[in-house]
Amino acid sequence: MKKSVIILLAITALCVVLTFLIVHKYTNGRLPATETNKINENIVYENAYIVSNEDNTINFVCGGKLFSTDGTMQENYAGVADISVVDGKIKKISSKPDVMTGKMLSYNEGQMNIEGTGQMPMVSKQIPVYDASGENVQEIAIDGLVVGAEELSYVLDSGKICAIVRNNDPDLTYIRVLLKNGSDELWDDIAVEVSADPGGTQTLMINDEQTDIRKIESIKQYFEQSGSDTIKISPANGFFLFDGHTYEGVLECRQYDGGITAVNTINVEDYVRYVLPSEMPSTYDAQALMAQAVCARTFAYAQMHNGTYADYGANIDDSTAYQVYNSGGTYESTDKAVKDTAHQVITCGGELITCYYFSTSPGMTEDMEVWDSQTPQYIKKVRSEDDNSPYYRWKAVLDASEYTDEKIGKLTAINVEKTSDSGYVLSVTLEGTEGKITYKTENDIRKALGRYLKSIELNDGSKRENLTMIPSACFTVEKSGDGQFILSGGGFGHGIGMSQCGAGKMAENGASYNDIIGYYYKDVTITDINDLAG
Repeated sequence: MKKSVIILLAITALCVVLTFLIVHKYTNGRLPATETNKINENIVYENAYIVSNEDNTINFVCGGKLFSTDGTMQENYAGVADISVVDGKIKKISSKPDVMTGKMLSYNEGQMNIEGTGQMPMVSKQIPVYDASGENVQEIAIDGLVVGAEELSYVLDSGKICAIVRNNDPDLTYIRVLLKNGSDELWDDIAVEVSADPGGTQTLMINDEQTDIRKIESIKQYFEQSGSDTIKISPANGFFLFDGHTYEGVLECRQYDGGITAVNTINVEDYVRYVLPSEMPSTYDAQALMAQAVCARTFAYAQMHNGTYADYGANIDDSTAYQVYNSGGTYESTDKAVKDTAHQVITCGGELITCYYFSTSPGMTEDMEVWDSQTPQYIKKVRSEDDNSPYYRWKAVLDASEYTDEKIGKLTAINVEKTSDSGYVLSVTLEGTEGKITYKTENDIRKALGRYLKSIELNDGSKRENLTMIPSACFTVEKSGDGQFILSGGGFGHGIGMSQCGAGKMAENGASYNDIIGYYYKDVTITDINDLAG
């Protein structure tokens, strides 16, 4: 929508002032709230959502609560409004009919990027979001919205977004993956080209228009020449090449003060095709691959509501922080596993689970205790003898002489203070010449000790060097002298959910992918994603 149209709407918008004779009414409303609330004595309910005003009852939602009062408005209106209350009675309702629609591409604390419009300012960092897509209207957090998948209504106040209304379920056909530059989110510059084809006729589409261009050497230069800060690139058909990897779908690049983002928009099923062989060896038994495919798909859908990369217009990234994506292409065996489980996800109580999984168990899986947080219903501890993995048992050498910590100085002692019944370290204190520091979560413990890591001998006799983390938090410590410590440990990864090596072993012994998922997760059901609401 053009800026002039927005201004025209603002000029023509009516501010409806309605006067009421109202008696408090404490009754059950038609919204999913535990109880209907009474209106306060003196307050302005800013940007409330009027659900209905019929049958002598006005229902509205504000601050996550449902309010209901007796009264009749002079016109039928459902939408956002400011509701003024004086001495316990509603004196005025100022409706806000100035609304624009469009797909939300990204957002941050002060503005929202809308397809076809660009950046729109918000009245504040926190604005209400109302989900009116179902039978009942409810207020949700802004990170409950799915970047790149929502056609939303934006309520305007003086040209700024003051509230958002979701009228339809998001389209979850595609996922937007931030392609990271190592550990960084931004790139200094980006080059993109079509993949080779026998006839050499493949060219790029730029911003949905066909061109005769086969390669863009510098996205940064394109921005400088075009005056734009966003570009969408895709092949007319086939694949494109970026940073040494072949990708499907669309690459969207956007310029920020610190650099350029690269976001790959791709069909979810194709995304899982590229995750599966990046997370599990393609040589694993078919049933193990199918279990991993369902886990990867479940994790992807659950993370679509994650607002971490909302400013960059992405749902997730391509690293181990989420799921490793497209580290080495696809394979026939993994493609078949994805196809044979198409659209299948894991649910508990009708909701998607956060599908944690990891590489190797030391003999027992763990729960959320290792992250010092509450364990959900579907996570349980089970035996998982993963002796088919070289990381089933390992011995690590830590050399304190080669690293000085800015907080504790030279390391002098490693004191394990608490372990789980599975042997995972839950609290460890590192003492040094200048002080001491305690770590209480699995990832922090592995990183802290990884600073001193010199070498690891694995269960098969092989050795690893130049690692930045110890394989797991399941270990015991022995000081060997000369500033060295020996960690005797087992497993690889956080230990929560499905063990990938354990899944492989179960499949070899005849277990189906349903059996594997049912073993590692509790009270779960495999469901078609299309059968889930929202």
